[in-house]
Amino acid sequence: MEWDGWPDGTFERLFTHAEVEAAQGLQVHWAMRRHGGDRKGDHFSKTVEGGKKSKRTCLGIIQCDNPDCQIVIRPQTRPDGIENQLQRGCTCAAALRHFECNVTSILVHWSGGVKFSNHGQHAHRRPAHILHLSRDESRRFKEIVTAHPTVGPLNLIVGIPGINGPGESVADISDAFLNAGRVGKERLKLKHGSDTGGGDSFIAAFATFSKEHPGFVIGSRIDEVSVISVQSEFMRSLLLNDYILDEPINGMVNDATHSWWRERNYLLMVTSAYCPELSCWVPGVLSFTNGASADHFAYHFLAVFQGIAREADSRKLEVKDELFAGVR
Repeated sequence: MEWDGWPDGTFERLFTHAEVEAAQGLQVHWAMRRHGGDRKGDHFSKTVEGGKKSKRTCLGIIQCDNPDCQIVIRPQTRPDGIENQLQRGCTCAAALRHFECNVTSILVHWSGGVKFSNHGQHAHRRPAHILHLSRDESRRFKEIVTAHPTVGPLNLIVGIPGINGPGESVADISDAFLNAGRVGKERLKLKHGSDTGGGDSFIAAFATFSKEHPGFVIGSRIDEVSVISVQSEFMRSLLLNDYILDEPINGMVNDATHSWWRERNYLLMVTSAYCPELSCWVPGVLSFTNGASADHFAYHFLAVFQGIAREADSRKLEVKDELFAGVR
């Protein structure tokens, strides 16, 4: 039986370590909750009976009450998350219902591989949002992107542009590629390497980005106190006004948020100025910081002050203290 990520029905099968690896750890597309395994088993057991057990339970689907609506949502793994999903309702304004499912899978890891046991039939539709890709799907996606490196996510989904119209589409590989955001993310992984979170790949990617966008990174310090500040020419122009506006929207305002980055201690610092043409506040300087100490703020505002000075210099204005009075 070839592993397709949709185990259904009651069956058992022994998988070798090579087969488990090829199937990406026997990943599944159903919305599953993982349970803690027993404390007695051993991954290195010579027998299946002495192996380490783990359990997965299907969470079913969330579906619209409207029979004409085809919306199918993947439930979150926590009860409060599911409740929040139901309270938001469907995009068609109808109510959402949670169709529960208690199909379970038991995995026993032992020295010879994994014993997989599935119990029950899924009496519901498959969730529309697929999280995982098989190795073959990843390979086919890579082949298309590598052959057409300049084609963006939307055209990859619609089909590679050609003389006779759209050609091969990544959406034919997996339903996961029906989402432009997912296609864009997987495309960037291939472009910059799978290690996008740090290490050598981050340094190389950062150096390449700075080279391709000269002048955009206006401050970079990677140390115990790390601050990276960016600013475009348009952003810089907002830091210096030629006149005083009538409304109380002169000067600059500063803010910082913890919710932008995955690491809770990291901040996105923003110094904004009001743009009359756009009738809104627009960032003048954006900074990544790995903390909120006085030193972190000092490096951010150094970038702000340097931006004001550069803008004044470009306008042939004298750099004097009054130019910095509006930063608060």
